[in-house]
Amino acid sequence: MTGGPWDDHMVSLGPDELDRSITKSRARLPEAVDALCEVITETTGLQPSRERVEFVGTFWLMHACDAEIYGQSEAVRQSRVEPDSTWQFRGSRRSRVIALAGTRRAPVRVTDPYLKTSLWDEIRGALRGRQTICWQSASSPQLPRADVDAQRRASLAQQFALSDGQSLLRQSIALTAPVELVEQHHALVEWAESNVDSHARAMYAANAHQASTSFRHLLFEQKLSGSKIVIHQHGGGYGVDMQHPGEFHDTFIADVFYTWGWNRPDLGDKVRPLATAFPARHRGQPSNHYLLMSLAVTPNFYRLQAFVLPNHVNRVVDETESFVRSLTSAVPLRLRSSGSTDFPMNRLEGSAVDLTKDDRHESGSFAASRSKLVVHNYLGTPWLETLAMNVPTVCYYDPAIFRPREAARPYLDALARVGVLHYSGADAARFVNDLKGDPSSWWSKPEVQDAREKFVARYANFSENWLPGWMEEFERLLEE
Repeated sequence: MTGGPWDDHMVSLGPDELDRSITKSRARLPEAVDALCEVITETTGLQPSRERVEFVGTFWLMHACDAEIYGQSEAVRQSRVEPDSTWQFRGSRRSRVIALAGTRRAPVRVTDPYLKTSLWDEIRGALRGRQTICWQSASSPQLPRADVDAQRRASLAQQFALSDGQSLLRQSIALTAPVELVEQHHALVEWAESNVDSHARAMYAANAHQASTSFRHLLFEQKLSGSKIVIHQHGGGYGVDMQHPGEFHDTFIADVFYTWGWNRPDLGDKVRPLATAFPARHRGQPSNHYLLMSLAVTPNFYRLQAFVLPNHVNRVVDETESFVRSLTSAVPLRLRSSGSTDFPMNRLEGSAVDLTKDDRHESGSFAASRSKLVVHNYLGTPWLETLAMNVPTVCYYDPAIFRPREAARPYLDALARVGVLHYSGADAARFVNDLKGDPSSWWSKPEVQDAREKFVARYANFSENWLPGWMEEFERLLEE
């Protein structure tokens, strides 16, 4: 099978190489923090707190370190930060509406929780929990425009090159660090200091801390004032991947990290299970179509993680083509891609199945819940949702790309034994063909349900009655 247009520059990493590369990347973080501190000092004339820079900047610095280890530093080094890269983060319209149900007197500030339940369920939750929880939406301050002194940045990168010509890490940080981490650093410090909530005893986030630099500044300032920082898992891969960048970052900045069921003995009580809300889903009878939920396809390097490297994505395309072309079932198949990048439909032209592109007019969980069978080509958030919703589910992945951590392996192996997990697109297609258009008969077998239930309890712990669990846990947290 042919590859994608990025074949010429991709770096191929198997599980062992990927694990070693991530370890090397994380070991570079102290150097990266020092470099960012120096860039801020030389650019603004004011020396920042290293502790603050580490807290606020680690999420972006991980990507800079990953790029160097992956072999993309030269390309990064040639890039520049544009003056208009300054952006204002505001939570979603939905989160801003729900925040209206909050009260400033509650001791736990919940910012943009990653809940895929219905809007009305979330509003009811916000109202019922008002004594303990204040729902709020993260937003960035309206700061004056901060232009990049490209000449000063380039000069600093040249100084780094002369002092350490073997490492491109510091050079790339000087050239590409976002405006909000450099030119706006001190303005954001002042904003955070003036917006400390003295009544907040705990600050909860799910992904706002990853999306907003200003919010990380506020979290840091709240931490200095005595607030506990609690982070909740917000997607797949956590607890399952051998090394997961989001998990690394979240457990680094959090006093308590809540999971969807799993724990980490090495971090003790810092990592705790806490169920999240059930995704919104279709309550009626399923339709007659199958749904293929695909990883988004992009040639761009983002970070070191099993399923997002360019070469891995290309393998996913190959395996998905193999899956579709191996299907003999006459059941209509819909294709839905995660994220904003579509799967290259031209790779699937001429297949025997009735294939259409999903119009995405409804949420992924809702579309999955009204499907007769859902097939996934990666171990991401959607497959956790379909397993939790008890929708007939098949997933395939390439073991040459992905290797789970040892704690997750027994649960994944159990799913493989009953036909939920497969190791190639062709194998998954043969299994689907053998279902003969009746996946529910296979799905209802006791051994299938047993494997599903055990996996869901540990890695996809969604609950219809999630709010009482939150209230109980937060009250415990406040007493610690």
